[in-house]
Amino acid sequence: MAIKNATDLLVYKKTSPLLPQITRIKVKNSTPLKDFTSGQNIIINNITDDSGDISDGVTGNITTNTATGVLSAISSRLVGIDNYTASATITDGAFKYIDFTNGADGPVPTLEVLSGTAEFKAGAIEIIVTQSGQSLVYQPIAYSTSASISMNTDLRDITTKDSDGWQQNVAGVRSFEMSTDALWDVNNAVGVESAVNDLVSGDSVDIKFSDRVRNLVATEEVYGDGWTLSGDVSTVKHLEDPFNQFTAGEIKVTATGSYRANYYTLPIQVVEGKKVTWTLYLKAFSATADSCELRIRNISTGSGSADVNSSIKIISGSGTVSSSSTYTKKVTDLSTSSWTKVQVTTDSVISGADLNNVRFLLYPGADQVNQTTADKVITASWQVETGTEASDYQNPTEVDCYQGKAFVNSVSIDAGTEENATYSASFTGTSELFVNGLGHELVGDNYFDGTETTGGLDKFLVPNWKLYNSNSSATSSFSGGVARFIWTSNANTYLISHSGTTNLHPMVEGKKYELTYTISHYGSGELILVSATPSISPTIPLAVGTHTIRFISDLTYLHINKNGTSGEVHISYISLKEVFS
Repeated sequence: MAIKNATDLLVYKKTSPLLPQITRIKVKNSTPLKDFTSGQNIIINNITDDSGDISDGVTGNITTNTATGVLSAISSRLVGIDNYTASATITDGAFKYIDFTNGADGPVPTLEVLSGTAEFKAGAIEIIVTQSGQSLVYQPIAYSTSASISMNTDLRDITTKDSDGWQQNVAGVRSFEMSTDALWDVNNAVGVESAVNDLVSGDSVDIKFSDRVRNLVATEEVYGDGWTLSGDVSTVKHLEDPFNQFTAGEIKVTATGSYRANYYTLPIQVVEGKKVTWTLYLKAFSATADSCELRIRNISTGSGSADVNSSIKIISGSGTVSSSSTYTKKVTDLSTSSWTKVQVTTDSVISGADLNNVRFLLYPGADQVNQTTADKVITASWQVETGTEASDYQNPTEVDCYQGKAFVNSVSIDAGTEENATYSASFTGTSELFVNGLGHELVGDNYFDGTETTGGLDKFLVPNWKLYNSNSSATSSFSGGVARFIWTSNANTYLISHSGTTNLHPMVEGKKYELTYTISHYGSGELILVSATPSISPTIPLAVGTHTIRFISDLTYLHINKNGTSGEVHISYISLKEVFS
């Protein structure tokens, strides 16, 4: 770990898992309403649909003065229109209740049920949040002035009378502990309050002992998890970036229109109340396709979106920057041969009502309102960081860290001056400690170095792997520690993790994994990673050399398939590990 001083060494906490909100609505079994007449209504507020939009003042008509009548009116709206899911109706003494699960993950306002033309009796209805809606966010626990980690192994005594008088031991139970001292801003959403809540609840937390994470963009690619293409725009992937990797993308408009963009979305928790600096690398596609516009937008839960005023400058490379407006920034005259690094900084802190996330948008072309299929631009290596000065690019997949689950076992607080206090916290590990957030190796043979056998028609096997050809025109096989993809015509060929005659299932659908592989020879063609989401399987980089990609699994086993009518690609090494993020 490249630690220079204590300010570079932070303990990060995952503030919450990604969860929808679950709300229990309890209603008195009999006559919960005063002077009831059939057809009267109640009012429901803070309904959040699965797009995050909020509705207030919604009425529900009541047909019977019972818990069943009230819950039916509520369920009809929440489930029938707003895509909530509902549990069965449960009897709890003098009450009945239903648990309603919101369709949108993340923090949402609490449902509210009020009297309308029908008036509730005192205490006849209760609203209980049994699970708060939560976002998946890592943040530093306050502002550390020091942080430490210790890893321990208990020794088991195996001394016998044959040990010649020497004590003999073997490794036993392993554990780890972390601690931090910090200067805490009492207005900060994360820190002492969070640690105290974790201590009281007794729940384990995910913590990360890490170099300072400057880049809030979670991927090194400009596509995939967290990225969205809006409108008629597409990406040509796996182009070479400024750091000689293959993470850049060509963003191109596919139909004439407006507001065609590629954008990255950040949860509001990591930037709210702070100024933000966004840097990215740009290159022209051609002498006439050498421009783009950039824009930052706040996205609110209920009231839509709002632009953020910003300023722009070039850090390195050629080109011209200007302002189309206080919030839209333009870059023109980009080079086709060299990269330009551009910085966009917000003029004020990120703030607003009901903020849900912030989007960073790139529009190919010089005018986002009048885009054509001639509008293209190449981009790579995005970085979003808090503050007003850009730092060197930090690859988010290469931040040194130790990561694991732990209990908070102590928190101490000392009063400070102004709005600051100091605190100390310590954590005791409850699980294995993972280096750089990566789990164990999940494939049994990284180098395909077992003895090849045939397993039936056009199936070639080595321990833990199967390479399949659909017919004799595809001649893929294992040879000399290399998986050789060779196919022609419509022949299909694919590589899957395999053990004996059944699939090896090292992955869990929906979890994130890191795949590292080495291309020892490239002739032609494409390979796609069938294991990855979305349903349209992504192509993978095939330039000779070693590549690392991260993906969300759509299968329980690794599956790489040929793409196109012909090709030849040799793979000499594969590693697969879970990413604990």
